[in-house]
Amino acid sequence: MKKGRMFMLAAAAALVVGGTIMTVQNKSLFTDGIFDLRSPREKQLTYLKKHEKDLADFVKALSPKVESVQFDWDSMEVGQVGNGTPQGGGYILTLNGRVNNIKETEFTLGVDLGDNANSIPKELGIYEMQPIRIYRDGGWYYYDEK
Repeated sequence: MKKGRMFMLAAAAALVVGGTIMTVQNKSLFTDGIFDLRSPREKQLTYLKKHEKDLADFVKALSPKVESVQFDWDSMEVGQVGNGTPQGGGYILTLNGRVNNIKETEFTLGVDLGDNANSIPKELGIYEMQPIRIYRDGGWYYYDEK
């Protein structure tokens, strides 16, 4: 009976120490660890927000007129890439946004997910899906056009 209590005490102490170490490292067992119960969409959105600066820098590099970038996080979608084969070319995550706080602007970025629609990227690969455009004079124009 004493051995059982000692074992339980040692196990509890190990859990407390392990939990403390995880907290100190700014990680949570429930969001980054073995008990991560977030949906694939929540994990993908968290990944994008962690890389918000990289995504914004990519958009800024598309046009010298871009000073700031605003993302529409609710626009995030996962879609299958078509490549002419029955199995497709994998999955891509798309995200819309605008530039310079101008409501009449928009763009779409893509981030490669590989072969699993529910995964997060192993490596950040950003693609321009739709160029930066602005709505004026009743139509959409490239942002850099006069």
